[in-house]
Amino acid sequence: MDEQPTPRPQRPIEILRARHGGISKELKEYFNERQRLKKAIRAALAEGPRSVPEIARACGIPPPKAMWHVMAMRRYGEVVEAGERDDYVLYALKSKGA
Repeated sequence: MDEQPTPRPQRPIEILRARHGGISKELKEYFNERQRLKKAIRAALAEGPRSVPEIARACGIPPPKAMWHVMAMRRYGEVVEAGERDDYVLYALKSKGA
């Protein structure tokens, strides 16, 4: 008497993906790019506090794009202001204990 295991019920997200065909290739690329940039910014800031132009140079992106990502990371507590240098605000990674 081999009983077949009862299939688990689908989670709401699985139902939604099935109805709408999953995530589009463009959206997936957009989110992957954002993750890549956040990782690059974290790596740049791991070396010490930097200004937005310095972060942009280290990541190979335009300063306005770097500023947008740094401000988003600041808003969500990943980055903090760490002083000023030559009229630029310096940003640093938030310490683990803070």
